[in-house]
Parts: sequence; C-alpha cells; structure tokens
Amino acid sequence: MKINLLNNILVGFFTVVISASCSMIKNVEEGKVVKVLNEKKLLDSIKEYELNIQWLKARGNASITINNEAPQEIDLNIRSKTDSLIWLNISKFKKRMFRGEFKKDSVKMVIEYPEKLFFKGSVANLENDLNLSIPYALIEDLLMGRSYLKHLEDKFILQVNNNEYHLHSHRKRKTKRITNNKTKKSVDYIYQSWIDPFTFKCKRINIIFPASSSEINVNYKNWEKINNQYFPMDIELIISNLELAYNLLINYKNVKFDLPQKFPFKVIDNKYQSIKFND
Repeated sequence: MKINLLNNILVGFFTVVISASCSMIKNVEEGKVVKVLNEKKLLDSIKEYELNIQWLKARGNASITINNEAPQEIDLNIRSKTDSLIWLNISKFKKRMFRGEFKKDSVKMVIEYPEKLFFKGSVANLENDLNLSIPYALIEDLLMGRSYLKHLEDKFILQVNNNEYHLHSHRKRKTKRITNNKTKKSVDYIYQSWIDPFTFKCKRINIIFPASSSEINVNYKNWEKINNQYFPMDIELIISNLELAYNLLINYKNVKFDLPQKFPFKVIDNKYQSIKFND
C-alpha cells in the first residue's frame, strides 16, 4: 500500500513538473521565463502591443534584387496615413527614380529613370498584371512591423517552437494539398507567423496565395523604441511567384510617428509612356 502511494506521489510530482516545463518559455540569454498563453490571450496581447499610429514618416536605405540580378542600392522615403495612403519615393545618387501612391483600391506610379513611365489604375489590375497578391493592408502592415493578424478571421493553430510562438492557419499536410491543387474547396491564403513571447512582436511572416501561386516572406529585425513604441529598423521582404522573385532589404535611418504629412505627386504629362508589364 505504501509503495503504491509513493508511486502515485512520484507520478503526480513528475507529471506536474513536466506539464509546467512544457507550458513555460525561456529566454536563456536574459534569464527570463514566461507562461505560455492560449490562442485568445496571445492574439489579444499581439493586438495590444502592435504599433498604433496614424502617421508615419520614414527615411532609409534599401537593396532591391530581382531574381538573380545584381542588387540595386537605393534611398527610400516613405510617408503613410493609416488605412488611407502610402507614399513612396525612391532615388539613387540623389536622382529621383520612382514615386508611387498606393491607396486601398487604386495605385499611381511614375518611373523617372531609365525611361519615363507611369501606371495609374486599380489595385486589382496591378495584381493581374504582376500575377501577385498585394492587398493594401498587407503592404501597410509589412512596412510597419505588424503581423497582419487583425485582418484575418481564421482560427489559428498555435504551437511553441524554439522558444517562440508559431501561429499558422493550416497544418503542413493541408498546406501541401492546397498548393498541389488537391483540395475541393479553394483557399484564399495560407498564413503563418512567429511571435516573440516576451515583447509579442512579430518576428517573421509567411503568406501563400494559392490562386496566383505567389508567396510573401517577411523578417523583422533590430527593434528600436520610438515614442514608447517598438519599430523594426531592418525589414527583409521577399515577394515571389512562379516566374519572379523580388527581394527588398530595408534599413530605416530615421523614423517619426504622428506628424501629419503631405503627399506630393507629379502631374503625368505626354512625356511619360504607360507601363506594359506583360511585354
């Protein structure tokens, strides 16, 4: 009887210890330990700690690579009003090369060099021309270090791997079936992200859009505190489809929040020719 009682105590003790160790996340370098949250509490925490601003003004350097071509180093200026407009200016050696204005349903772009070209039309037309999925809300979130989770309505699968949260919309087997066109029901996207368990900031995002066979990968690094909010000063963005892969490395040098901005855009005249994406 005593042996059985002792066995029960030992089994109960180790069960508690193992359960406790599995429900904690450790930061070995800083000696921190936190309790694992359930999906609802995690999503609430991510929402609470995500960047919350109305205006963004940012300046920095960027490197653009298309497929296996040599990378192009550029200077980048971004202005944004949340849920309204993103203004982008690209220059090289102080010479303006590109200016773009992106709204929820429309796009204006002007290329100054090496040719004078323009595009003016709907987001849907641009997506069709490029065979890429580029929702406005996604672009805005990616430029600001957000997770894009607030725009998704799915129930997510939550795992803890390598001391970070891993959220994904579909399991590996289901993802493979979707990308191989072996499912009866169409899927708009396959989403996954990796979340820091201490800051609740998004570290990485992967989104697959099966309809266009396109994919977006994002890495956020070098978070700095600006006006009591954290912002990633380094962002790596990879957008790809079956034919092209765009790799953009952004290194922000100066970032300001909530300063109302103007969005200047040059009038398009007959010196500019319409961009022909499919030529």
